[in-house]
Amino acid sequence: MKPGTKLAILLGGAVVVWGLIALGLWWGNSPVHRAPEVAKTALYASVDNPESIKVLAVSRPDSVFGRCYINDDEKLAIATAMMKVNEQVMKRTDGLRNLDFEDNAVTELVTRQMSALSALRSLGGYEAPDAPQKPFSGWKVKIEYEAVSESGSPYRSEYWFILDRKAQCVVNSFEIPVI
Repeated sequence: MKPGTKLAILLGGAVVVWGLIALGLWWGNSPVHRAPEVAKTALYASVDNPESIKVLAVSRPDSVFGRCYINDDEKLAIATAMMKVNEQVMKRTDGLRNLDFEDNAVTELVTRQMSALSALRSLGGYEAPDAPQKPFSGWKVKIEYEAVSESGSPYRSEYWFILDRKAQCVVNSFEIPVI
């Protein structure tokens, strides 16, 4: 073997190894891969009893354009979920005739529902179907989880986190109760 061949093989191997290391660092630090972790961290910081959280599912990050964070299909899914919550509340309170303000589970469910409806009204963009698409503004990640409230009532929810373009911080979030 020529004297320069070993050096060339060694140099080529070093370039390949460092290239793979650089690719791994870039891939692992991309916003798409960072967004779920940032959302999970935000979830634990957002709930009243973080030690009781059991994460059931984390969505893949989805692109957000402009300030319209939810699309029509998601609006329909949220409205359907709110109808199920409403049916549950009506069933447990006999059509609101037997409201028991000491029943923490129902009170907290109604509070979550009202908060979700308020978020839905404020986040839903009302643009014409032929309006030009807004520029990319960030990511959204949905986390479905179970937890226990501070009063001891178990509940299940889906928390939506809207992150900036680099998926470094949460710019908006809201919770949808799940039945």
